[in-house]
Amino acid sequence: MTLHLHDAHSRTGRRLPPPMPGCREFIVPILRSGMLARPFCRHAPVAEVAAVFDGSLHLRAGDVFICIGEPDIGNGPLTLIADNASFRLTDLGVNPGQSALISQRRIRIGDAVQFTLDRCELWRAPPWPTPLSLDRLTGAADALACRAMIEAPREGLARQVLCSHAGGLLSRIARRRIATFEHWLSDALKANDSAEGALPHPVQDLIGLGCGLTPSGDDFLVGALALLDAVAERNAFRSLACGLPHASPALTSPLSHCFLRAAAAGYVGEKLHQAVSSVIAGKVDSAITAVRKIGHSSGWDMLTGIATTLKIFATARLEA
Repeated sequence: MTLHLHDAHSRTGRRLPPPMPGCREFIVPILRSGMLARPFCRHAPVAEVAAVFDGSLHLRAGDVFICIGEPDIGNGPLTLIADNASFRLTDLGVNPGQSALISQRRIRIGDAVQFTLDRCELWRAPPWPTPLSLDRLTGAADALACRAMIEAPREGLARQVLCSHAGGLLSRIARRRIATFEHWLSDALKANDSAEGALPHPVQDLIGLGCGLTPSGDDFLVGALALLDAVAERNAFRSLACGLPHASPALTSPLSHCFLRAAAAGYVGEKLHQAVSSVIAGKVDSAITAVRKIGHSSGWDMLTGIATTLKIFATARLEA
């Protein structure tokens, strides 16, 4: 028996239990594919379910991950958005460690779940809006920092770095390393060309800083890259990005290393794009709303990278 997603509830509205092997099969259409998820489906014939969360799951092939998620998680370069009009991904009975067979038309996990790619549309981030004047961008950076000091969770970088009264080992280490990064970035913004080559120590020292699947230092760097791209600082972007794909995988988690490589190539997710677009347009409330939807503290860590980089950028340009 094949059970399409729109049949996933009984007529009473009760959710059906996960399918049993050999009894029924779920066929789930993928609605949208990120720019990097599509070649993954074309070139990775076999993958493994690396993790399952509420509303998403990750597949891994080598050092590349893609996310299959419900629409609420937002589009992204490494994301496939599933049509879950009548179900949750957690209802499908997918578990870490299962094998996934992949073709250009479908992803099959186990005996009971197929994600079909026939209706899949390509998603790409829209162009960045035109930034405000430098003095208004400085004001936006200050406003972001003030909001983050009050509203960010205690676990991430925002309070550890931005609050003057924050204590503890992570706070001391993070402040010192971010201060070094600020000096390096200021010099990179003043240079006439990009300094491509080995990963700069001020950047390397932030990779893997913190805990979690995507450590806080990594999220900080992703936010910094997105801001530099948005304000068209090509040389500084390349100086920051050029070494990231070659950074030692041992510095951070495999998943975060994959996200760093994507950001270094100029690809960011929809919600981060919304946050940065709002910041450079002076819409601080909209930026805060967007980062709240990116994990528990990851969005705030990205915001710390955005605000820090924006302040350095505006200062360097005002002094030029």
